[in-house]
Amino acid sequence: MNRAVSPRLASPAAGFVAIEFVAGVALLFVPVLLLVAALPTWSEREHAAVVAAREAARSAAADWPNVDIAAARAVAEQAAVNLGVPVTDLTVSVSPSLDRGGQIRATVTVVMPALVLPGIGTHAAWHWTTSYALRVDDYRSR
Repeated sequence: MNRAVSPRLASPAAGFVAIEFVAGVALLFVPVLLLVAALPTWSEREHAAVVAAREAARSAAADWPNVDIAAARAVAEQAAVNLGVPVTDLTVSVSPSLDRGGQIRATVTVVMPALVLPGIGTHAAWHWTTSYALRVDDYRSR
């Protein structure tokens, strides 16, 4: 029994689909997976920065006109730590107004990890900044 070899099986493109599948997974699926893993961390840190800025501005406004900037920073740092952001990944600045009707502005910059690998850690980073301002009451006594 002599069987002829099928020209379809003998073609040089045999197995090319497997290579395309591996390349597709490596170039499409893995980057999307890494982005999806990083999004919750970015959202958590953004929220922590907003809350920290709000609390710092509120603390400074409550102490007006004798604003204690160090105390306002400490309040912001504590708020961020309570939300899971380490103090080392946070920069807080408070700029109070000395006039009635002015604004007290708190600005918080947080480090956002660019690459988050669950169970392994983070790599590279970029910074995200937010600010929160409160108006000093026009009729508040000194």
